[in-house]
Amino acid sequence: MNKNIFKSVRLYLGMSQREFADFLQIGQSSVSKIEAGQRGVSDVIRAKIARQFEVTDEFQDFVERNRKLRS
Repeated sequence: MNKNIFKSVRLYLGMSQREFADFLQIGQSSVSKIEAGQRGVSDVIRAKIARQFEVTDEFQDFVERNRKLRS
């Protein structure tokens, strides 16, 4: 998982960095650093996301639409 997918999960859920941090039970600074590319997504954080978030076709469409808008 890279920083763009990490941020896409947060945006898809409609959460602020603070809300996403609380959702994952991590610090808001960790979310900020991951999104800024200053820190990678650890196995522990990836596992927390996997436990609480299901990757659906709708999410994958959201990611693809976002990618196209950035181009």
